[in-house]
Amino acid sequence: MPVINLYPAPTPISLEGLQMEVCGLEQPLRTVSGPELGALKPVTLKGPLICQIFNWSEVVEWEGLRLADFLEAFRIETHPEGYYAIYSRDGVYFETLSVDEARDPRVLLAYKLNGGPLSEANGGPLRLVVPFLQGYKSVKWVGSVRGFRKDPIGIKRLLGQSPTGQLNSEWLARYGITLPPGRPGDPLPISAGSAKPSQAVPAGPVLGSRAIPSDAAEPTREAPTSLKEILAFIRPNKHQMTRQALEAAGVISYTTFRVLGRGRQRGLTFPDAAREDAAIRFLPKQCFSILVEESQVPAALEAILKANRTGQGEHGDGKVFVLDVSDAVRISTDERGSAAV
Repeated sequence: MPVINLYPAPTPISLEGLQMEVCGLEQPLRTVSGPELGALKPVTLKGPLICQIFNWSEVVEWEGLRLADFLEAFRIETHPEGYYAIYSRDGVYFETLSVDEARDPRVLLAYKLNGGPLSEANGGPLRLVVPFLQGYKSVKWVGSVRGFRKDPIGIKRLLGQSPTGQLNSEWLARYGITLPPGRPGDPLPISAGSAKPSQAVPAGPVLGSRAIPSDAAEPTREAPTSLKEILAFIRPNKHQMTRQALEAAGVISYTTFRVLGRGRQRGLTFPDAAREDAAIRFLPKQCFSILVEESQVPAALEAILKANRTGQGEHGDGKVFVLDVSDAVRISTDERGSAAV
């Protein structure tokens, strides 16, 4: 099979040495070891791995354990209409499944490929296999599984590289694939066949990229929701803990990046350096930019403070700013306010 990685592969590890982080909805973070995974009933599945983006497929045989059995054995629970996010050990890549997709018996956590151990290049020692969705949903180097109430939105959709993980009708027909009953994880794109016949539109003003008749009433918009931007500058080693705290508080949409900052610590100075220019004047920080409705601000602030506070009198825990936002616009859909967040 071709090897396609969006990000560099993590440090190799054996299945016995694997320590998976798992967290159900409103449940504490726990660890599941490789030997615990090996104690679950193994299953074998032969089916296609399909890369719709590159127009490629191959039928292979996987061996591993059903994701449904894994979720049941370790009681990783979520809402009946919730989602599961599966994270790669590369620290960046992740994808999501609806509850109905995740509990389909064809979905595996695989550790063997075509009768042999799953190689590191192909996602070993453990990878997700979802044969009825696009190949990018089959996350390699699985290191964490978590439950969510709302769709966390997988990385390929977040990056705008694919509008949905669903396979098109041609691939489904070619391999006789049936979709699981229930709700799909990603919204289905609007197909050309479902679009209404085009009609001539009189010349008129243009709103965004959509022409409207000159005698049409101006489109009405909902009253803007009161939005706030939270800017949090924290210690880099609190990055993961802050993400977990925000997601546990129901805040799943944010941007985070590295910055340099200076506060009461006024940088670092080497103890054996007498020269003034030997000091490091700026410290590395992690910045979180979070756009939420005003009602969500207290919960988001509490999550950030709880994850970062080290104690009274300690310097360097960071700073948090809450700013007014007049409006937000989603460029692709022209949605505004809270609908755009």
